[in-house]
Amino acid sequence: MGAAMQRRQFLRLGALGALGVAGASVLAACGSDDDEESTSTSGAASPTTAASGSSAAPSGEALKVHFVYVGPPDDNGWTQAHDIARQAAESALGGAVETSFTPNIGFDASTTQLFEQLVADGYKMIVANTEYAGLMTGVADANPDVAFLECNGHHFTSNCFGYYMAHETTAYLMGVAAATLGASKIGYIGAFETATFFNDVNGLLLGARSVNPEATVQYVNVQTFFDPQKAAVAADALLSDGVDFLYGVMDEPTFLQKAEEAGVWTGYWNLDFRSAAPTKYVNNFDLTSFAPFYEEQFRALVDGTWKAPSEVVLLECPLGEWGPEVPQEVKDAVAAAAAELESGELSVYQGPLNDNQGNEVVPAGETIDALGAYSVGFAVEGVTGS
Repeated sequence: MGAAMQRRQFLRLGALGALGVAGASVLAACGSDDDEESTSTSGAASPTTAASGSSAAPSGEALKVHFVYVGPPDDNGWTQAHDIARQAAESALGGAVETSFTPNIGFDASTTQLFEQLVADGYKMIVANTEYAGLMTGVADANPDVAFLECNGHHFTSNCFGYYMAHETTAYLMGVAAATLGASKIGYIGAFETATFFNDVNGLLLGARSVNPEATVQYVNVQTFFDPQKAAVAADALLSDGVDFLYGVMDEPTFLQKAEEAGVWTGYWNLDFRSAAPTKYVNNFDLTSFAPFYEEQFRALVDGTWKAPSEVVLLECPLGEWGPEVPQEVKDAVAAAAAELESGELSVYQGPLNDNQGNEVVPAGETIDALGAYSVGFAVEGVTGS
């Protein structure tokens, strides 16, 4: 990824968007990359206030932006994707912003203290790459002149909002790929039972069932995003149970390697990791849309025009590069499904649908759009696990 990085669109709920996300307006921008906990230097304009309609600070001052990471910046997964985007956005601003980050931040009272210290240190924008909820939002409410961005967040005020990806569509396409490859029992390694998890397993199954109506998804949740040992145990258990496609939300590639060893097709959530499964890698979610999104936020703050959206911002999340052994018929099937999703002809959550307890969750003739999917709390019929 560099200065000539391909431009990518991102979606805000409201008009029509990519992969059939109902209601989204389209914006765009660019990217770069770097490492470890430190501050990247710069030097130019910074707004006096980060809340709505703020005006720029005296020239010569770099706008200070801090990222709070749930994991390490070199995890080969979720946090690394954000860190690449952070550096790309900072580079694109040409010295107008100075970014830094704190890695491996958990979920306890010390996290609130960190956010309070960042405000005291003069950061005008604070970005969390996971949902810290009340550990962060109370600090945001007490400091209306600082901008707070929370990935997968659900708190919306004049200076705080949530952003994420409409990734149920991407999971659907991964399911189409899996079933076209012949998979009928898809294994999934998850972390926690959140809307992210439900959209993943639901999208996978519904995409697979568009090809093979008898397909199922079996999952194991390991209560963490980064634990190679737990991921290995979960992968072994699923493979022993006979899954013929293995996918997961882990921030490291252990399960990909397990699938490769077992001769089972596999896919990844965060970054291109074809090297972990040279002959059985299918694809991964492409998270490069974080870079133009962060750049847009930085520019608005520098220009004094930043304003928090009143509802979630959903970014584009397409599939990435195909593995070298994926047949053309799989690529064609996924392209056809993607076109139907983008046109609105097809919806991931298209009734009638039951959950895996037998309750009707989407009546016939109805759908759940991207905004509704952001808070989905059920697994569809055909999904099992613990």
